[in-house]
Amino acid sequence: MLRRSRVPLALLLPVAATAFALGPAAATPGPPTTPTTPAIPVPPARPVAAGGISFPFGFVVGDSAHPTTSRVAKLGSELAFPPGRFDGALLGLNGTVPITGKLAVPAASSYFVTFRFMPATATVALIPSGDATGAVTVHTGRNGDCAAVGTDICADTDVVNSVSVKLSDARVDGRALDVGPDCRTAEPARVEIKGLLPLAFPAQPRKVSTTFTLPAFTGCTGHEDFSRLFSGLVSGPGNTLVTDLVLRCVGNGAPPNGCGAP
Repeated sequence: MLRRSRVPLALLLPVAATAFALGPAAATPGPPTTPTTPAIPVPPARPVAAGGISFPFGFVVGDSAHPTTSRVAKLGSELAFPPGRFDGALLGLNGTVPITGKLAVPAASSYFVTFRFMPATATVALIPSGDATGAVTVHTGRNGDCAAVGTDICADTDVVNSVSVKLSDARVDGRALDVGPDCRTAEPARVEIKGLLPLAFPAQPRKVSTTFTLPAFTGCTGHEDFSRLFSGLVSGPGNTLVTDLVLRCVGNGAPPNGCGAP
């Protein structure tokens, strides 16, 4: 017969914190590189504009040396994510044009020691809510508008990714904390990325950062509902995300520098 058990609040606070807690990581520009494609099965988004122009591109999002980090304002702590990717397309090449794409970032396993002796762990996943959308203004000229990135083609980018934050596999001192199968933010967080990005090789990594609001949590229900606890500890404005975007491919040419045929 299963026995209902309660976990003291003092033990729940650490696991809520550790869902977003890791040591800080710096992201600094590196030398020009042609990165290998990470093994993340996400097909490039290749919509066709009204005029029939669709210019595909792809970026690696963070890397092992400079991972994508998110700092949660209420906790003053950071979470580092494994390398991911963004595959998208420009719906035109002249002036300001629409952009669309798909973001894929693997879940992050966090580890934290509370009270100097009690370990706590959790898994944090970013679940996209539809495609990323926005607009870019395309520029040309290595010594002109694209001088800052050092490529012949570049784009002033403003794209919004809507992602839900999902928590799972929460443990305190090795003991499982049942948060249910669908513990996540009640609505997606709106993460806006702005910056001048390269669209030609060779290209250096470009660091981008943004500030976003983390919505309240819902569905964190196993034996008990921990949604309000997680919301009180981590939800709110002023959170930051910092990542290095490394150009992976451009155009319909053959890989590795082309994104392949649609």
